[in-house]
Amino acid sequence: MEIWTDFSFTLSLDDILRGEGADPELARKKRPALVKAASAAGHLGFTTLRPAAAIREVKVIEHRHDQILLAGGKKLTGPLAARHLAGAERVAAVVCTIGAELETLASAQEDLVLALALDGLGNAAVEAVSQQVCGRIAERARAKGLETSAPLSPGEPDWPVDAGQPQIFSLLGQSPAGVRLTEGWMMIPMKSISFVVGIGPHMEQADLCELCSMKERCRYRKA
Repeated sequence: MEIWTDFSFTLSLDDILRGEGADPELARKKRPALVKAASAAGHLGFTTLRPAAAIREVKVIEHRHDQILLAGGKKLTGPLAARHLAGAERVAAVVCTIGAELETLASAQEDLVLALALDGLGNAAVEAVSQQVCGRIAERARAKGLETSAPLSPGEPDWPVDAGQPQIFSLLGQSPAGVRLTEGWMMIPMKSISFVVGIGPHMEQADLCELCSMKERCRYRKA
């Protein structure tokens, strides 16, 4: 297993607002307090970010109906995971986090608007970390003449959290990058993301919006 901590990124005001679930354009027109808090959150919270990622690539032994058998006796199960990773010769299991300091800072705020903005900062930051991780995995695969799939996270109807989370953590071990699972399969620190990426000679780039259970009501769905 590899642990990466050398992340560098910047987050815009719009990134923080989107992390809160707000439309930046509408916020500027109708919610100036929200915009002001997002700006404050960027200055106050950015130094508390502690980005880290745990990555393990595992060889695929066999593709079977609704399951993928991996080296070491591990497996990924479920129709969505099997379909999404079809053709993979290897699977990268990943957990990304920004640590717990930002959560502690947000929970200590009496100003609820600022607390919400700090939460938005955390959402945007962990997403930025996950994007960098996916980029690095893809770059490494391309150097070997291979392709990568889009990342797939637990939480969809065909790959629920109680199925996908333990499968990913079984590949990474206990507390990868300092992240642990509760009995209800929640990650602690909460600003963490887990996913798998398929690696092979011909990987499909699925439309993640079509995989998402919120696709019919998400304001950010791609056209």
